[in-house]
Amino acid sequence: MLKIVFDWCKRHIVLFTIASVIFVVMFGFINIQILHMTSEPEFCHLCHPAQGFGPLAEVDSWEHSAHGDAGVSCLDCHGRPGVLGYAKAKLGGLKDTYMQLTISKEEKLEILSNPHEDLVPSWHCLYCHTDEGNRIVRETTRGPMQLVNMRMLDDVVNPAFRERKGLADIMEDDFVGGTHFNHSMHVENFDLTCRDCHFGVVHNPATATDRMNFCLACHADAVDDAPQISDCNVCHEAQLAMNEGTGVEGVEDTPGMMYGDAADMTCTDCHTGVTKGVYRPSAASCTNCHEDEAYRDIFNDWEASTKASIEELKTLRVEIEAALLDADAAKRDTAEVWKTYAQGLRNLKFVRNDGTNGVHNNEYAIAILESVRADFKKAMVQLDSVW
Repeated sequence: MLKIVFDWCKRHIVLFTIASVIFVVMFGFINIQILHMTSEPEFCHLCHPAQGFGPLAEVDSWEHSAHGDAGVSCLDCHGRPGVLGYAKAKLGGLKDTYMQLTISKEEKLEILSNPHEDLVPSWHCLYCHTDEGNRIVRETTRGPMQLVNMRMLDDVVNPAFRERKGLADIMEDDFVGGTHFNHSMHVENFDLTCRDCHFGVVHNPATATDRMNFCLACHADAVDDAPQISDCNVCHEAQLAMNEGTGVEGVEDTPGMMYGDAADMTCTDCHTGVTKGVYRPSAASCTNCHEDEAYRDIFNDWEASTKASIEELKTLRVEIEAALLDADAAKRDTAEVWKTYAQGLRNLKFVRNDGTNGVHNNEYAIAILESVRADFKKAMVQLDSVW
């Protein structure tokens, strides 16, 4: 039988060669598609199907996280950069699949509840969030970074990627996420790792109260010049700027109604529970000064409407970035469009960094978000005109 096959191949060598090439191409294409499919969060969801946060809810919690918003997927964090890192992550996935079929639910929950400290090491975080960390990893990664486009991670080149996402260089900038915080000093002087402060940052994130208590616990035992609980404005720069109604180019300065000497208000007049470890006020805080219960509705309306605008603009931001990347791939001149987009993104983050959904200074927050909407629309118009 084999002799017959070999003889046929010899007689039809050209046809056999063409068929072999087609087979190899199709086989490679199918396997790449399988790799793609099994690397998507939808596939991971098969074994992590729960909703909310914590063990078994890893996909759902990721979907509602800042990493999910930015398009950072499972293998971007749970796989090392480069082709070898991708292959190693896929082999690890085979082990996970085997364990899924062989261990009990209790054992699985125990593993997921106590992840290894090197599951996502600090250098991996620095790869995306710093320029120097990115350079070092790219220069020391063995093998090619990619053969085909399989995930975002392998295309990350800073500062371009970081700036496109509106991210600070956490080791160079000391204003990150709305707070004055010197990462470099904390890492180099106190040997802190990313995990120490950001454990579970995606899948089981700490509340703002948890993070505040963590800071205060360290600062209480720190040297005398470490900010304490009464030094609000030292760390909370974004909140101060929002209350002052300053800091956004192109938007008229508008001090908040509750800010300044005329209002005679301090942070703790609204944040009344700070001494008890309750740092965020609620609508009920308004009635401490305003007898009219309608002020509760005002608080809730401001918060809800601003939050809805932020969510709408976040969705639009993703669409614009995708369109810009497609335009760049087509070699279109997008330099001015990127500038317009960057300005809108910077101002959107200004409102998000405040963290109150407009409650600190609703008039200013609304004006900023309107400017963001205008910038994003302008970027799309610019993009349509650039060929």
